[in-house]
Amino acid sequence: MKTGPIVARDVHRRFHVRDTGDLKRELDRLGLELPVDSDMSTFSGPVKSKEITFPNRFVAQPMEGFDSGPDGSPGELSFRRYHRYARGGFGLIWGEATAVLHEARSNPCQLFLNSRSVDAFSRLVESTRNTAGKEHGWNPVMVLQLTHSGRYSKPDGIPKSIIAHHSKILDPKHNLPGDYPLVSDEYLDRLQDTFVDAAKLAAQAGFDGVDIKSCHRYLVSELLASHTREGKYGGSYENRTRFVRETMARVNDEVPGIFVTTRMNAYDAIEYPYGWGVDKDDFHVPDPAEPQALARDLESLGIPVLNVTVGNPYFNPHVNRPYDFTIQGMEPYQEDPLYGVHRFISITRMVQEAIPAVPVIASGYSWLRHLIPDVASGVIKTGGASLLGFGRSAFAYPDAPVDIMRDGKMDPAKCCITCSACTQIMRDGGHTGCVIRDSEVYGPEYRKARRYALDRLKEAALRCRECETPTCSNGCPAHVHVPAFVKAFADDDIPRAYQILKDNNVLPELCAYVCPAEVQCEGNCIESILCGEPVPIRDIQMAVCRLARRKKLTGLKLPEKMSGKKVALVGGGPAGVAAAIALLEKGHEVTIYEKEKELGGTPDTIIPSQRYTDSGKEIEAILGPVGEQNALEIKTGAVLGRTIRLHNIIKEHDAVLLAMGLSKSARIGHAEGVVDALSFLGEIKRGERSTVPPQVAVLGGGSTAMDAGTTAIALGAKDVYLVYRRSFNQMPAWPAERDSFLAKGGHILVLTQPVGYATDESGRLTGLRTARTVPGPPDDSGRPRPEVLENSESILPVDLVIEALGQKIDPAVLDALDGIQTSKQGLITTRNGSSETSVDGIFAAGDCISGGTTVVQSVAEGMRAAAEIDRYLHKK
Repeated sequence: MKTGPIVARDVHRRFHVRDTGDLKRELDRLGLELPVDSDMSTFSGPVKSKEITFPNRFVAQPMEGFDSGPDGSPGELSFRRYHRYARGGFGLIWGEATAVLHEARSNPCQLFLNSRSVDAFSRLVESTRNTAGKEHGWNPVMVLQLTHSGRYSKPDGIPKSIIAHHSKILDPKHNLPGDYPLVSDEYLDRLQDTFVDAAKLAAQAGFDGVDIKSCHRYLVSELLASHTREGKYGGSYENRTRFVRETMARVNDEVPGIFVTTRMNAYDAIEYPYGWGVDKDDFHVPDPAEPQALARDLESLGIPVLNVTVGNPYFNPHVNRPYDFTIQGMEPYQEDPLYGVHRFISITRMVQEAIPAVPVIASGYSWLRHLIPDVASGVIKTGGASLLGFGRSAFAYPDAPVDIMRDGKMDPAKCCITCSACTQIMRDGGHTGCVIRDSEVYGPEYRKARRYALDRLKEAALRCRECETPTCSNGCPAHVHVPAFVKAFADDDIPRAYQILKDNNVLPELCAYVCPAEVQCEGNCIESILCGEPVPIRDIQMAVCRLARRKKLTGLKLPEKMSGKKVALVGGGPAGVAAAIALLEKGHEVTIYEKEKELGGTPDTIIPSQRYTDSGKEIEAILGPVGEQNALEIKTGAVLGRTIRLHNIIKEHDAVLLAMGLSKSARIGHAEGVVDALSFLGEIKRGERSTVPPQVAVLGGGSTAMDAGTTAIALGAKDVYLVYRRSFNQMPAWPAERDSFLAKGGHILVLTQPVGYATDESGRLTGLRTARTVPGPPDDSGRPRPEVLENSESILPVDLVIEALGQKIDPAVLDALDGIQTSKQGLITTRNGSSETSVDGIFAAGDCISGGTTVVQSVAEGMRAAAEIDRYLHKK
């Protein structure tokens, strides 16, 4: 039996179907037949198959959230997703695609079952069952889908396709040349073992069953269509189905206590010999013979349920309709969506009729929205399927089963609208869920993922006017040639784009994270004047850096002949690391003395995780390749004046660069309940503090104060007061930082001078003593001096004060500078705007000379110092 051919019949119609009457009229108009039955009792009651009993006929299909932990374990959003399915009443919860190898992951955040993550999977199963038990009094059947992503493998964010056969349809879409290697039979033999081992872990975690995923053109699915492949896994039907049959048989034999099944493609919509379940003469026509044969073979293996799907579940994000598959791997046909629904139901019916004793899951109903159960009830009653699967609809409407059984219908306001935003997040590499119906969680995820999406950024890059004298470059402290790297990115020349960045900024990824682009490069983009929106330079820079790192383009290369000169760098923050990179490239040996356990400095230890997490990835990608060449030595736990002495370092090296940070905070007093901002933010970043009291005051108006304030809000403070002695416009924090603090609910008290603390008898903080100020004559900075008004003191009741009044060099470090000149502000002075200190051979860069500016400024100063040191060494 064959369904009719796929043709571009009728134009796409948006969903405007109010009830079953409207639906029947639409079906009549199109000449289609679908059973419609509004008896919702069809879905209630248990369904028994083999030794398995499904509590009802509702199935949550395997929808990937891409929200795993670093080891592949289910993350917080994973637990949330499955608990929602459990509360919603799904009798069968089919766990999402979970990789069996790291290289088999389609996304760096795809779930990955392994010995390190199995305990987390166990907790997921147990807690999901507990949730269902408390809510409904029964346990759902839980299946885990085991997968190898094959040609879609992207374990580290860069495509690393593993293919079973060459396809003239799919290879060009994946940029695979004709000689791209095929996966070997030996690899597939070992992969059988891997799937069996994963099934054992799934049984250990408590799953009832495992699915050897054979759909959506992933590796096992591709084997089903490997007509052109030679060897025992290609050519004949027996060979092409060997992997799934043998693997499932082995799981039956080797993994007691767990059943095995598959989610199987029944139609690929790709021309023969590259497609499965397609007519040899016309791929538009499904040919169910082989899918039916495989279904009967699997029935003989004792499967208790079969999950059927078709094609590839990608959707067009720009129209209000589903595409249940793509044709020829290209853009979907424009047709009335009911043709697609009818096609999917017809193909599923063919499989169910081939194995009437095995429950087959019906899917592909999302476009029907609130009429899903009416059609599914009719299909089940007429033998076209046995269970009803919710895919994207489960993302949107996880409590649909409860509503159907309680109210006899679905709520239209809760249904999936087939906008495909969930698929767009997946394409963009974000955490996936329903953007519309679960907007509080996934709205920000969608916008974040779209922000860094390459298609959006390339479109935006085309707006760059390639100015001859670019104001954007002038706004960058490192003077990066912005138009050049943006154009290279638009031309898809990532190596050139990264090199242009690196010419003036050797830590471009770090700077893309933390620098105030809105007032630097983007703030000087002429597009801001012309259309009110700059070219997203920062986001493009971020994309270039991530791609370059993943493509291994960032590794530092030493010259063939080293200089034999040795340079010591005191401080492993942005200035010190930037100088180290530049000096190594010049052929000098470098030793970095860093007080912390890792390189990175303030961005890594202080800046909140929501803004910046780990400088180590970029630094390791750059410096890692020189680690074994004895050109770089890193000494951690090294503190000038305590564990190391400057005069000893000078004796052992040809030049020294001082690039220490500002580690000592200014204070106005001490009390229990008062902490300096550096200590507070450091404790948060290290996980040593996770709560704050309800009332918090932050003293200061700079970036560190804003970070402390927004962090306190994030930790649950009811009110956070930022207390600043000058006017709002004189706050040194960047406007975006101030706006973010206010948007999160913070309060800013300007023209308010902190003067001391109120404490109880035990010395515990009870309040902040403040006084009002007015602007007076200009001070040394040129700003109006804040003058305290007499008799204006008051007490602001707070439970915690975070002092962010500025930082300075630790006095112990200053004492250890051995005669190097410093300013009255306690900073190292340099000669005539250079990096040279008052002592020959000793240079300085970064916050220790500037008092603290932007990260990109520190990087620029480190690179400038390196250039001066190189010239000094050549003269020496």
